[in-house]
Amino acid sequence: MVTSLRGFALGMVALVGLGHCDGSQPLSRPTVPLRPETIASPARTRAATVQEVVARPVWVSLAQGPPTAAYAGLEMAYGDQIRTEDQALAEGQLVTGPVFRIGGNASLTLRPNQQLQFDAGQMITWVEGQPPGPVEILTPVGIAGLRGTTAFVNIPPDPQAPVEIFSWEGEVSIRPNGARSEIILTSGEQLLLRLGEQDVAALQARVRRLDRATARQRLSNSPLINDFSQPLPTRPQIEAALERLE
Repeated sequence: MVTSLRGFALGMVALVGLGHCDGSQPLSRPTVPLRPETIASPARTRAATVQEVVARPVWVSLAQGPPTAAYAGLEMAYGDQIRTEDQALAEGQLVTGPVFRIGGNASLTLRPNQQLQFDAGQMITWVEGQPPGPVEILTPVGIAGLRGTTAFVNIPPDPQAPVEIFSWEGEVSIRPNGARSEIILTSGEQLLLRLGEQDVAALQARVRRLDRATARQRLSNSPLINDFSQPLPTRPQIEAALERLE
């Protein structure tokens, strides 16, 4: 009798044990939070590369993050911003070929479709190779379009001051904010455009062509042209264009 009771008790213990391991009531396990580095981040598509940094500080904000120091070889994506302070200069190249140099407390943000959102400072931009379309510079006063040319933009700190757009060589189109047509600049021509100006005919009449001596002096004094380790690739075209000025 004692043996039977002992066997019955052992059988009940076995059944209870099976109740916890047959999968009908899985054991609970503590949840382990994911470490930050295990969380996947969206892939970033390279839009441009920083080619050179001349003096400092030059800052980049990647993926709208905090500013970090820029350096040659740094890859940038759409939406990233690059800024210069004081006498610092920087050069970058889009994956499609166009190149920009910025300085003078500049601020530039990369946008899709070869658009450069330029909000402050000075920039020279040129085209290398055969890009898929025109390069557009988005300024506070309008859009400057490059068609295989070298252009300069100067945006002063004062928002009421005019923005200067200058063609070193080739054709540059300018479409003021709110306008339906464009002003065209050719080699050596300059336009000073204020915020809110839209009369294209009046603005075209205001276009000024520099004389040869003034343009050459400007060429000699330009940090964006002369202060980098490599010469401006389009300088021969600029020199030829200046020779045609009076």
